[in-house]
Amino acid sequence: MLSLILGFKSWWVFPMICFIIWPIVSKLLTPGWPRMSLLISLLVVQTSVGNEPFLSSYNGSFLGTTLPALRNIQSALTKAGLSTRVKVTVPLNADVYESPTNLPSDGDFRSDIHDLMLSIVKFLSDNGAPFTVNIYPFISLYSDPNFPLGFAFFGNKSFPLNDGGTIYDNVFDANHDTLIWALQKNGYGSLPVVIGEIGWPTDGDKNANLNYAQQFNQGFMDSVISNKGTPLRPGYVDAYLFSLIDEDAKSIQPGNFERHWGLFYLDGQPKYAVSLVTANSKGLVPARDVHYLARQWCIMSPSASLDDPQVGPSVSYACANADCTSLGYGTSCENLDARGNISYAFNSYYQQNNQLESACKFPNNLSVVINNDPSTGTCKFRIMIQGQAVISGAGGGKGFSRSSLVVFILVFFPLYFCDFLGLKLKVYGLGFCDF
Repeated sequence: MLSLILGFKSWWVFPMICFIIWPIVSKLLTPGWPRMSLLISLLVVQTSVGNEPFLSSYNGSFLGTTLPALRNIQSALTKAGLSTRVKVTVPLNADVYESPTNLPSDGDFRSDIHDLMLSIVKFLSDNGAPFTVNIYPFISLYSDPNFPLGFAFFGNKSFPLNDGGTIYDNVFDANHDTLIWALQKNGYGSLPVVIGEIGWPTDGDKNANLNYAQQFNQGFMDSVISNKGTPLRPGYVDAYLFSLIDEDAKSIQPGNFERHWGLFYLDGQPKYAVSLVTANSKGLVPARDVHYLARQWCIMSPSASLDDPQVGPSVSYACANADCTSLGYGTSCENLDARGNISYAFNSYYQQNNQLESACKFPNNLSVVINNDPSTGTCKFRIMIQGQAVISGAGGGKGFSRSSLVVFILVFFPLYFCDFLGLKLKVYGLGFCDF
């Protein structure tokens, strides 16, 4: 099974859940709504509590609340008569287990959360829910400069890992089976495992590019389609491919690549070719009839000086309120000169603000609007999707326009994935297509 995550982690998701989604869901879960409960049981097969709550960067903030939250959701589903159909899980980062030797057979749960992990695993087992883990081979490469590049991809022959006669030719299989060993050692060797997130970013780092993303995602898909599985779990793999589209307002604290996980750009155009169902399937389908704003860009004025004291503050302001993660070493725009970098920042801010005239009026006449596309090579100066208003209000300019939000949620996702492939809609977070 493979699913595509429709992942929106921008600022507006929380109020949407609080004021729109949750009131509806809470009403649907009441015993007085049997028909709606039946509808949910048909559409919703799994719900997640949190996401990677035990990351070391959280300093233990969720150690005491995650398991009680799982139990609370389970209790609500039981009262609604949905517990046999809808399963409760928690997506965990792969760092909840470890191996001191890097061999899968030495895997076990992290020592500082070992008891908690066993309690969670017991809860999942008791309720027929899967262990959900997010595995990102890209992060292995990003975090360790000495990590062998070939081992991050499927079909590697250069850096095999021999674990007592079991040969691993890629880090995903080795990581996955480290978890299986941890489960086996603690008496839960048959617990189902779901890959909650897996993918490869396309920008923001020297190893985040279109070629590597296509190579990894197609290699993973080929493995899924062939039912190869891993040495300890051969066969069927239940996985969620992350993600559907880029997220230009996502936090970049882990790295600039965080805004570039999508198979599609923000306008619904595929980044590269990848077959998701069979080797001969027609692959990704672009969104149609997408309307863009005028073909105009905001760049640094040719008459402006690089020595102008307002250049630094202006670029900092533009990047803080837009997206400059395609700038820097190893990125798609790494070959821009100083003026090109400044122009990219100005244009990103200008487009983020729906081409408002005031959004291209940086101090001391540093900027100017042009009609010739300044894109060069792999560096694309993009144009915003046409919209009537920006969600955050006039001048705020952060995130999607209302019309583009409607395009993605109501048209792009269901039409170009669910309908075109004849798939069943699967709700998990905000939405999936279940293959």
